[in-house]
Amino acid sequence: MSQEAAADMPNRPRVWLVGRVGTTPDPADLPPVRDTRMRTWVPGTDGIYHSADGWHHATWTELHTRYDLVEVA
Repeated sequence: MSQEAAADMPNRPRVWLVGRVGTTPDPADLPPVRDTRMRTWVPGTDGIYHSADGWHHATWTELHTRYDLVEVA
């Protein structure tokens, strides 16, 4: 998405579709996201994403290559 298009839609959540490694850049701000299994993932201080229940851990690359992701507020 271009910066102009993103500026026109400031209140819309970002979406990352499943993709191969390196197909899209990792987001610099590490947003909390929800996957296709409706699990919410939040970034930890260790740079790893953690599921809300604390049972699952994954890097951004692992999440992006396995699930469609939607930014959550």
